[in-house]
Amino acid sequence: MGAQCCNNSSYLDDVEPCDDIEVSRLDTRKINIKYNYKKKQKELNSSQTTKTQERTKHLAVTLKSGGVYQGDWVGNKREGYGILRWPDGSEYEGEWKNNKAHGQGKFVYPDGDYYDGQWENDKQNGRGTFQSMSGCKFEGQWKDDLQQGYGIETWEDGSKYEGYFYEGIKQGQGTYVWNDGSTYTGLWINNKRHGQGSQVWKNGKEYKGEWFEDFMCGQGQIRWPNGCTYVGQFNKDAPNGYGIFKWSNGRSYEGSFKQSKPNGKGKVILDNGRTRFGEWNEGQLIKWFDNNQDGQKENFDVLNLEDI
Repeated sequence: MGAQCCNNSSYLDDVEPCDDIEVSRLDTRKINIKYNYKKKQKELNSSQTTKTQERTKHLAVTLKSGGVYQGDWVGNKREGYGILRWPDGSEYEGEWKNNKAHGQGKFVYPDGDYYDGQWENDKQNGRGTFQSMSGCKFEGQWKDDLQQGYGIETWEDGSKYEGYFYEGIKQGQGTYVWNDGSTYTGLWINNKRHGQGSQVWKNGKEYKGEWFEDFMCGQGQIRWPNGCTYVGQFNKDAPNGYGIFKWSNGRSYEGSFKQSKPNGKGKVILDNGRTRFGEWNEGQLIKWFDNNQDGQKENFDVLNLEDI
């Protein structure tokens, strides 16, 4: 049997741990497989208890591994409804078929974490809920012990992801809500924002456009709370390439950017509507392409979108 959890610990020798993967930069955590009991189940499945092929019920049967089963049998197989308790305190209660968890059932781990839902051939398959004692929770679709299909992940700090999964990772359309109120809605690939999507930060800044492996990258646009806007190319979360920046008072810069700063040739539209052409180097105005080098220079000497 397998189940999911929000941490990674060491367990007994017959338990298979898994790596804990967390995208620390974005806090886009995912609930990971905790451990399974395939070896334990193999020992249990070898137990012989009864010879009749009719369904029978025993109050309590101690198996070779030390586990105690109470419930229905068909021949020497656990089949029907029953409860199996392991010596380490873990417990499965629910439906069985051919010695395997199959149907509706609940598995409780020694630390109190549990999975409650549908099973098929000893694995979580169908709809179910995993709940950890720390407060992490997943509700949704499962396939072979992994989240697959539509589901909702929540964490103890209030963060939440609602959307689609594939083989245990965020994949497809989904919405992530951080505990500070920031949100992202769009496409995910391999547990990262990738493709078209929009994000709104807690301060009201909003980005709409393309993402690549968790970065704003490609064509997009940003609107700041003060009314300024940028439309153009991005690379690793920064305006980079051709773009247009507009102030809330109507002034604008159009041209090349390098890591959020004008870099190269560009044009500006002043408050009075006049258009001027100039050249910049990493945000610093080098010169105007006309005879008046001083006029309006103070307004465009240094332009850095990171300062907005």
